[in-house]
Amino acid sequence: MTWNLAWGLGLVVVALALGALRADLGTLSRAGRAWKAVRVLLLALGLAVALNLVPIPHPAGEAPPLSWRTDVENALAEARAQGRMAILDAGAEWCAACKELEHRTFQDPAVVEALRDFVTIRIDMTDFDAGQRRLEALGIEVSSLPYVAFFLPDGRRNPGVTLRDYEAPSAFLRRVSQAGTWQEEGGGPVARWLAEKGILWAMLLAFLAGIGVSLTPCVYPMIPVTLGVLGARGTTEGPSPSPGYRVGRAAVFVLGMVITYATLGVVSALLGKGFGSWIQHPVVTLAMATLFAALALSYLGFFSLDLPEGIKARLGARRGGLLGLALVGGTTGLLAAPCAGPVVVGILAVVSATQSVGLGFALMLAFGTGLGLLFFVLGVSSVLVARRPRSGPWMERIELGLATGLLVVALYYGRLGLGL
Repeated sequence: MTWNLAWGLGLVVVALALGALRADLGTLSRAGRAWKAVRVLLLALGLAVALNLVPIPHPAGEAPPLSWRTDVENALAEARAQGRMAILDAGAEWCAACKELEHRTFQDPAVVEALRDFVTIRIDMTDFDAGQRRLEALGIEVSSLPYVAFFLPDGRRNPGVTLRDYEAPSAFLRRVSQAGTWQEEGGGPVARWLAEKGILWAMLLAFLAGIGVSLTPCVYPMIPVTLGVLGARGTTEGPSPSPGYRVGRAAVFVLGMVITYATLGVVSALLGKGFGSWIQHPVVTLAMATLFAALALSYLGFFSLDLPEGIKARLGARRGGLLGLALVGGTTGLLAAPCAGPVVVGILAVVSATQSVGLGFALMLAFGTGLGLLFFVLGVSSVLVARRPRSGPWMERIELGLATGLLVVALYYGRLGLGL
């Protein structure tokens, strides 16, 4: 059993013994609810540690750190003259994955030992454009961060072992072991996967991810708004809307949502350079951590997250023009962003790395379609609307589980944002 797993499972056992998942929120005072939140947070921390999302340093200590050179041009020239292998690590202060590499992988004792004979070089690309121009003068193209290149003793960059994302120490050690032998450019793991499986598989995964996001807590408060806008309230007042009417309005509503996300994919591909890294800025990751923590507190009963009644009324009243309906659909998709964020960030990072407009459009089109499927079904079927889950004792256990999961994600993004 690994160090992190042992600590994590220990924290989970303690949290469960203290009643972190006991369904008693309805009977607790404000102070009791706060203590309940502490126990749920302890459970979330245990899960995050066990999953290595929040690593705990091993007491064995760290190996002497690597000495990184910042004079890139001279360091590469000296490595070639001395017949030594070199490694170039390009990162930035705003790049969460870069910080992950720096603090976890490059400080791992086994990795430090494996790189002892390398000339280790690091370039700060916080000013991305300036850093990019500097590397382009050396014949090195960097479109996104992190970027880790290996150089053979004769000075040639070894393209097939280039790293363009975070990699855990164990996997990175395998990469280091292959760095001394020439490897052809493989286009990265994403490009290789796409070449092997095809874009249809990638679109299917994005579509399923959209469906998954539609079942998350951020989306549920939007369901009443959606029903009001689509005119499918599932009530007995007045004549029931015809099937064609419901299908048409639901399709236009979802189309607005799909267009919004597809546009994000195209913009990501057009911006290209570094876009997948810019969205890892600490401000973004800390904002996401705050949103997830707020959602967790909402599920613990501290407050209710919902749209103001005035906005709901305005949205519900806009049932006339199809253009307005599509705009409301696009807005609804963006309001699901707190839960869609991790998936969208991942897809946009892939798109910006490949810089393919077609891929960006296709993946985000599939994601938006998956996200909108639930809204489409609810808008079309008044029967499903009438059978939406009602509150009950069983809901409290589900809410505690959701709060725990949201806090796990909040802890992860908070650690990335703080660079810990």
